[in-house]
Amino acid sequence: MLSTAEKIRVLRAAPLFVATPEAILAEVAALLEEVEVDAGQTIFEEGQYGNAMYIIASGRVRVHRGGRTLAYVEKYNVFGEMSLLDPEPRSASVTAEEQTALLRLARAPFYELMAHRNEVAFGVIQMLCQYQRARLTEMVDDYHYIQQVAQLTAAAAAVEAGVYEPESIASVTERADPLGQLARVFQRMIREVYAREQRLQRQVQELRIEVDHARQARQVSQITGTDYFRQLRGKAGDLRKLLKGEEEEGSPD
Repeated sequence: MLSTAEKIRVLRAAPLFVATPEAILAEVAALLEEVEVDAGQTIFEEGQYGNAMYIIASGRVRVHRGGRTLAYVEKYNVFGEMSLLDPEPRSASVTAEEQTALLRLARAPFYELMAHRNEVAFGVIQMLCQYQRARLTEMVDDYHYIQQVAQLTAAAAAVEAGVYEPESIASVTERADPLGQLARVFQRMIREVYAREQRLQRQVQELRIEVDHARQARQVSQITGTDYFRQLRGKAGDLRKLLKGEEEEGSPD
């Protein structure tokens, strides 16, 4: 069991209560319920209706959705805070990564506290502003990410069509994440495929020339190997001898 002083120390470290005076933290501490969670135990599931938020007094939890880890939440941080204000289904599941001690704050008593303590309401407003600012940043990052995934997809389609433009994904290769690594590998592959295709085209051209030469040589061989050609060659030889003899007879002594 945590003492009131220990609960206040945890609250003071939580972002939601960073601007809350000590006296009000004591009132909040009185509303907290201690929850012990074993490693691997699910605290709540995605889709469940929430009516409380949790502050981690010790330990660590994993926020996940559909098998994908969204975040890890460490000591003195909060999760499930939107359920204090919005009774909608949980957007993700949370599971303890290790033995974890939580302080649970339910919605109903928290509403009563906000009704007569403006400082707590001010802390909630700050938290919402930070949440929205972070979400906007994530949305911008997601938009750029999707755009660059589209660039990679377009480059792949271009390569399939025989168009090699490695510089079309230059901006994606500058990323320091796995997408950037994939783009760099793909860019290198584009250049290698282009170079290989150029070599293949040269080899095909050289082979075509060799085939033409071989075809010509075969045609010549076929012609010179006929009896008709041999007869012509013999007649040409006789004609050269005759002409040579006439030249010798007509030359002056």
